[in-house]
Amino acid sequence: MNFLKKKNKASFVFFIITFYALIGFGLGYVIWEYWL
Repeated sequence: MNFLKKKNKASFVFFIITFYALIGFGLGYVIWEYWL
């Protein structure tokens, strides 16, 4: 049970990092498009 909880938390953190990375990339792309 403890292992599952730990694994879930790790997956959740990984998902958040990926989510923010995609948002950052999207914003950067939009800014780049507008600046050019």
